[in-house]
Amino acid sequence: MATMTEENPVLMRLKVLATEKDTVWMGFMDIVPVIGTVKEAVELVLAVYEGNEAVIKEKEKAVENIVKESLKIHEKENYEKKLTLAEKPAPAAAAEEFSGLRNVRVVRKEMIIEYMVKGSKRGTKPQTQAQQKERQKKVEAIREDMLRKIRILKSNFNEELKEELGRSKRGEHVFNNDILKFHFKVLTDFIQICHIDNLRGYNQQAMNELGRHTLTQSSATDIQTNMVVHFGEDEFYVNANGVMYGEYCRALRAAILALLGHINPEDVTQEERQSVNFIIDNMNNFKIYVDQLAEVTWIGNNATRRARFEQVRKEVVTMYNTDRGVGWCIRILNQVAPLFGHRQ
Repeated sequence: MATMTEENPVLMRLKVLATEKDTVWMGFMDIVPVIGTVKEAVELVLAVYEGNEAVIKEKEKAVENIVKESLKIHEKENYEKKLTLAEKPAPAAAAEEFSGLRNVRVVRKEMIIEYMVKGSKRGTKPQTQAQQKERQKKVEAIREDMLRKIRILKSNFNEELKEELGRSKRGEHVFNNDILKFHFKVLTDFIQICHIDNLRGYNQQAMNELGRHTLTQSSATDIQTNMVVHFGEDEFYVNANGVMYGEYCRALRAAILALLGHINPEDVTQEERQSVNFIIDNMNNFKIYVDQLAEVTWIGNNATRRARFEQVRKEVVTMYNTDRGVGWCIRILNQVAPLFGHRQ
């Protein structure tokens, strides 16, 4: 690739013009990575390698246009805007099904090495029938585990699962990102349903404090950005966590809103308290908010990562069970109940 770049003045000019970004574009010539800040340039290299004349002509023209536009622009913002308009995918008909062009993707700079390792393992051969059967067995095993956990709440629940062939650009989070805002959303729903924000004496700041998650900032950052796995195209992945977490969140939201609906904390029944606790206990015991495939891949054999995962999980368990459990609901009612004697 170095020789190709040296012989092509257009690509050399692109290298000079490239702006600083948090991400790059990556593709693979079999197992050799091709990295660049301009998607069209990466696709051009892959097209030349594969001898795809139709794509070569198209990408050469696109790259030339990018350079011409860039030479006219002096401000960084305008340059980036023009570059974005020029970055259009090649027509499907121009790239054959096995082409590396199909797998050109945007990658954050800090993930380059991880994605290179995964990409170097990517094969172009289709799966054998035996491999397909083995992967389907894995899907069924995960589905059975998912059904067992969800049917604790919904005995008649039934949903199919399939292997995820597409890959999310943001990656798969070890802890479901929604746990950072779940309680805030439920509290907001309660306020809107009961029109509490229209009552005299309503304190938005106090409600915001009650709705905020109770994790440390370092744990919240890990959940959002650090504990993330980018599965390769040929790696097995099934999004069972999305289904399980969604069902448990719906059940917990309904149970919390039923409890809060009394307004008067003294009217909350023991059955309603137990209902909330039952759902939370199962969420914590089964790690419903954890993507188990992402967990295993992210931790690997790294003892430091294992310890960090356990520390974050401990904080999440405490948040659901103690800081944002039944006691939290009662604190909300203690704030809200007095307001209903002072309607505007």
